[in-house]
Amino acid sequence: MSDFVDAFFNNYGANNTGMTDSSYVNKVYIGSEKVKSSKTQSPTGVSYTIPATTKDKVETIAQAKTRYLTDEALRNKWNTTLRKNGITADPIQARAIWDLSVDGASDWYATSNGQQKITPEQYLGWYAGGKKKAPALPTRQVYQVAEAEVDADIDEFLQKRAGRTLQDADRNEDWYKDLVSSINKLYSKGIVTTVAEVKNPKTGKMEKVVTQTPGFSKEQIEKKITSAVEAADPESVARKQRIDNTKWLFSKGGQR
Repeated sequence: MSDFVDAFFNNYGANNTGMTDSSYVNKVYIGSEKVKSSKTQSPTGVSYTIPATTKDKVETIAQAKTRYLTDEALRNKWNTTLRKNGITADPIQARAIWDLSVDGASDWYATSNGQQKITPEQYLGWYAGGKKKAPALPTRQVYQVAEAEVDADIDEFLQKRAGRTLQDADRNEDWYKDLVSSINKLYSKGIVTTVAEVKNPKTGKMEKVVTQTPGFSKEQIEKKITSAVEAADPESVARKQRIDNTKWLFSKGGQR
């Protein structure tokens, strides 16, 4: 059996304190039912209509448990109730939980002398509602990026923006060290993964949904490198822009 079913059985056995000796003993409240309006006639021959109303539906414990086996609609409704409460049970377990829920609801009804009209569905909902699941802890996938890879990225953007390669002298500069540090901080944010159990609106079944939220993007890293390169060597960046502009003008004029 599942952990929930085992816990449900154990909880009922530990907390069911017995029923009082009253006319409500061995009875269980099932719910209310509608009574259609009807016509009747008084002894004097006067006809009048009894308006529609509702009345409590109460069965004996034995009737409720027997009806579960003979009433397919009841079994289907109960299986829906189980799913709504996040309980997965085979037919044997489902019947066992029904029987215990009937006993539990009957205990409330009898010991309160009929004041606590608790259905088996409500009894199950109370118990399931109290079994709060611990929140799923998110996981974080952190990237371990080699220094050579970060160095290569910086060199690539230095060529694009400043028209030159990365030199050993650059690696000794504060701008380079600060840039490497900030890039590593971005990578350390990684990707946070969370798993939640949700009901599929189409199938009505519980599913595990995995959500991944990146803590950084390649665009952020590119922006940091570009900003650092432009600030560290503005002259080379400006020269590269002039060369690129000249090439563009020549291309528009049909020259090489």
